[in-house]
Amino acid sequence: MLQSAALVDIVNKTLPYQALGDSLLPVNNNAEFMSHTNAMTVTICDGEEPIAFGSIVKCNERQAYVMLGEINKKFQDKTVWIEQASVENKLNYVYKITKSVPLIDYSGECHFEQTFRTREEKPVHLHMLDILINNSVGLVNMDISKNITVDFEKYSNFASWRDTVGFVVGDKNLFERITVNRFELLSFASDNSDVTVEDVNVEKLGQVLDYDSEISIYDREEFLTALLKTGGVSAKIAKENGQVTGYIVNTNDNILQCYGENEKTQKALFSSAAAKMNAKVTMYIRKDAGQPMDQLSKTAESRTPITRLNTRVIVSTVKYNKVACFNMGLHLF
Repeated sequence: MLQSAALVDIVNKTLPYQALGDSLLPVNNNAEFMSHTNAMTVTICDGEEPIAFGSIVKCNERQAYVMLGEINKKFQDKTVWIEQASVENKLNYVYKITKSVPLIDYSGECHFEQTFRTREEKPVHLHMLDILINNSVGLVNMDISKNITVDFEKYSNFASWRDTVGFVVGDKNLFERITVNRFELLSFASDNSDVTVEDVNVEKLGQVLDYDSEISIYDREEFLTALLKTGGVSAKIAKENGQVTGYIVNTNDNILQCYGENEKTQKALFSSAAAKMNAKVTMYIRKDAGQPMDQLSKTAESRTPITRLNTRVIVSTVKYNKVACFNMGLHLF
């Protein structure tokens, strides 16, 4: 991946970087997530300097998830022409700017021309998303049968996501990133629970994959394998009467995802994971998702609203009642 250290300066405030830190990109010889996943990336450079970086993961033929799409502030109000550079990794696209001018206003053209005219010159954000989408689910029939989803901190470049690149459908759910004291999670432990929790690793992923397939229609074997190969990431499964009823994936500071059949399972997973986590724990949750999550939201030391936008429809292919924590910035749920 091109100049990974320079890319950190662009992405260090994004959701995936906040979740995985230096384990997201190949920096300082970490066992990084991006080298194991099938996510596609695009880097746009001005000369040799990266000025924009985006990544997308294909969920299936009709759904994709944009992990991030960041642009240097100096180029957010520019229209540019680009050309593709040669790279060895077919999942990592690199483009170089050949010409840059102040943002061109096309409002004088008729609506049809504004929407459908093929242009070589585009805002950086639009170039980036067109490349990501075209090389994942494809741009054909985007307005008929395909959907792209993105999450970001509320009001963070919202206008560009909506007006420039066309993410116009808001989500009916409200999401937030919260940071809690780990003792709030430890307090969920119960001596009377019949839920048992076991460690799991990438070599014993079968039970995790079986349960994950019950939450949505998407095959996430490659994604979960990549996640558990990432430095600092660990996982646990919950069982009741010998049956898997949920699982959790976390780092020392973040709960990356937590799913469970019921509140009893979710509480057991939270308390077990928290036993080996640091004092402050961050996670992404859906508001009004049940008693445990409402309790954590109320006692959180910090809360940041998260905006979810889609290009065409609200995602309805996930069983949200089983999702305690979302892996926002990394995947759809």
